[in-house]
Amino acid sequence: MKFRDKVLFANLILLSICLGFAGYLMMYRNFTLAWQSQLESGIASNNMVQYMVEYELLSRMNNSEGLPEQYLSDIGAKVAGSIHSDGMEFAIRYGEKLVYTTKKELDTVPEKLFQNLEAGGKNYQQKKVGKRHYIYVTSCSKVNGRQLHIISRNDAGAVYTLMKQQTAYYRLLSIGMLAATAVFLYILCRYLTRPLEELNRVSEQIADGDYATKAAVNTSDEIGELAEKFNRMSDAVAGHMKALENMVHQREQFVADFTHEMKTPMTAIIGYADTMRSMELPRQNEIMALNYIFSEGQRLETMSKKLFQLIYLNQHEIEKKPIHITNLVCETGQLLAPFLMEKKIELETDMKDAVIEADKELLVTALYNILDNAKKASGENAKIKITGRTDGEEYRLTVTDYGTGMDKEDIAHICDEFYMADKSRSRGEGGAGLGMSLVSLIIKRHGAKLLVESEKGQGTSVHLLFREKG
Repeated sequence: MKFRDKVLFANLILLSICLGFAGYLMMYRNFTLAWQSQLESGIASNNMVQYMVEYELLSRMNNSEGLPEQYLSDIGAKVAGSIHSDGMEFAIRYGEKLVYTTKKELDTVPEKLFQNLEAGGKNYQQKKVGKRHYIYVTSCSKVNGRQLHIISRNDAGAVYTLMKQQTAYYRLLSIGMLAATAVFLYILCRYLTRPLEELNRVSEQIADGDYATKAAVNTSDEIGELAEKFNRMSDAVAGHMKALENMVHQREQFVADFTHEMKTPMTAIIGYADTMRSMELPRQNEIMALNYIFSEGQRLETMSKKLFQLIYLNQHEIEKKPIHITNLVCETGQLLAPFLMEKKIELETDMKDAVIEADKELLVTALYNILDNAKKASGENAKIKITGRTDGEEYRLTVTDYGTGMDKEDIAHICDEFYMADKSRSRGEGGAGLGMSLVSLIIKRHGAKLLVESEKGQGTSVHLLFREKG
């Protein structure tokens, strides 16, 4: 059963209970008032008959016309002829004897009407005779030491007839109200649950993999807030799925690139080794083959070291200590000095010292890779410049070369694993395509920023932005 149907039936059941209870109270009150009115009418009729009988009886007794039992029957007949009350009947009982009655049924009056009844008092009782309802009223007087009872009976059928009519009318009215309310509630529930149906539709689409779908709910109530959070959740799921897809793609690309990068030197090593094993080579060719095997082996070693560092950085926290930037640059320059001298490259520094929180060994590795890339991009007798300045709340360390440079596409992928802007030059220099990936990860783990500016044929500037230690 749908939620809106549950709400509809719950409201109809509640309304039915309320209408039934209210109807019962209203009917009970109306019946009580009608019954009280009918009882008062019966008592008034009994009082009137009692007054007329006692008046006639006193008149005759004053005229000494005999004993009361001798003329009570005549008095009853005279009173019956003088009153015109629809549905009212009466009887006269003197002592234990019924001396007059307008209806034979009054011969069997309930004895309860006479119990504990003293002179001047009245008793009344409702009784059903056949299919009709009556109100019996009995009054008592003392005449010659004996009790004179006036028993009157009024038809109370009008009260029950009115009750039946009101019940039937209220039943029809309740059915009409329930029907009208059911239609109204159905329309209202459909309107109120439409946003929930929209959320259900969207959730099914998301479950089927459509993470871009959105719930079109524009209400300002709790359901609207739920829809807004649902859309935000959908965006978050879509973002996570996109990130997961990118990660899977990057891993697949990484494996493919790594396999490719491993294949090239391994093929060369195996080829040269097989040639040297299977035939005699001139000494000059043998030395050339051994040099090639050695250089390719070095490239494999470099690749394995950088891969290990990448894996280590991804799985371990780094320990930061205060270090001086000038000491960092000086130490890195000394490590690279022999290789710069081979190409007669000048390393120029223009530094303002600063202290930062960092892992010195990792930053040496990062700066070494940046300088190594600058060396590879530069020709002989070139110059590489390192500058360091405070820039607001940050310290900017910049490495600038005036070599081959890169275009915008190369800059966008410079930090991807195994990406090389100039593959032939990089491999010739022993590059593995992992240097800038490692640099990017090291800088990121230090909470610093890496910016690359380059222009084809003009050179490249790599900016490292650190937060100074306060």
